[in-house]
Amino acid sequence: MKTISFILHGKHLHKHSIQKEAQDVFENEFNLIFHTTQSSRQAEELAREAVNDGTNYLIAVGGDGTMHEVINGIMTCSKEKRENLIVGLLPVGSGNDFARSMKLSKQVADLYSMIKNDKHNKIDVGMIECRNMKDEKKTVYFSNIADVGLGAEVAKKVNEGNKTYGPNLAFFSATLTTFLEYKKKKVRITSEGFNYEGNILILCLANAKYFGSGLGIAPHADFNDGKIAITLAGDVTLTDYLKNIFKIRKCQIVNHPQIQYGKVDSILVEPIGQPCLIEADGEMIGKIPLKAQMLKEEINFLTDVLE
Repeated sequence: MKTISFILHGKHLHKHSIQKEAQDVFENEFNLIFHTTQSSRQAEELAREAVNDGTNYLIAVGGDGTMHEVINGIMTCSKEKRENLIVGLLPVGSGNDFARSMKLSKQVADLYSMIKNDKHNKIDVGMIECRNMKDEKKTVYFSNIADVGLGAEVAKKVNEGNKTYGPNLAFFSATLTTFLEYKKKKVRITSEGFNYEGNILILCLANAKYFGSGLGIAPHADFNDGKIAITLAGDVTLTDYLKNIFKIRKCQIVNHPQIQYGKVDSILVEPIGQPCLIEADGEMIGKIPLKAQMLKEEINFLTDVLE
C-alpha cells in the first residue's frame, strides 16, 4: 500500500476538517501520515523527513508559503530519494497563485482523482543563491515566482499585516501604499540574451504565471521549459499600473516602453548602490546580489495540466 504524507499549515482554521475529509477519501486505499506545522519553516523539516522516510506522495496543504517550504525541504534530499516521489498541493491558503497556473482545485475529491488517474507532470524548480538579512550566504528554491524590488516590499507588508478582508484586498492595498513609499533601486542584470542596467520598479523571475493574489505578471512563463521567465518594469508609475491592472489580472502582455519580457537559463542581478530585497513564493528570503537558474523538470507534480 502506497503512502501519502500530508503537511498541513498549523494556523489554518479548518485543518482538522480537511484531515478528516482526507481520511474518509483516502484511508481505504493508502497509508496516510498527517503532519501539522507548529512554527515557521517547520514544513521544510517535515518535508525532508517524509522524503527520506520513503513516502510515495507528499501533499502540501496550504498556500504558496507552505508549498515554498515543502519544495525547499524536498530539494535538500538526494535526487535518488526524489526520483519516484510525487508532490501535490491542496491550495487552501491565503495566497494560491501557484495553484492558478497549475489549475488546481481545493477539493480533496479532485486531489484523489489526480492520484488515482496518475495525473502528474514534471515541473521546473528555480534556484537562487543570495544573502539573507544577516548577510549570510543562502540557497533558496522556488516553485512559483521570485522577485526583486517593489514585489518583495509588498510581500513583506502583506505578511506583517492583516488579511481579514481577503488576500486580494490585502495585496492591492499593500501595493498602492508601497508604490507611494518605494524609491526605485538601480541594478545591473547580466545573462545570456538579457542584459540591463538602470532603475527597476520590479524584476520577476518566474516559473509560473501569477503572483500577488491573481496578478498574471508572467504570461510567457512555462513550468517545464527549463527557463526563467523574466518580467522587468523600470520607470513605471502608479498611474501606469492602475491603467493596466485589468490586463495584468487577465495574464496578458503589457505593451509599455519601460516593461520588458524575456527568457534565460540563468541570471545575475547586482545592486548599483542600495541593495533590493528578494521574495520567493511570497516569502522574504534576503537581498541582492543574486544568482538564479532554473532546474529543468526537477519534481514530479500532481496536475491536470499535462502539455
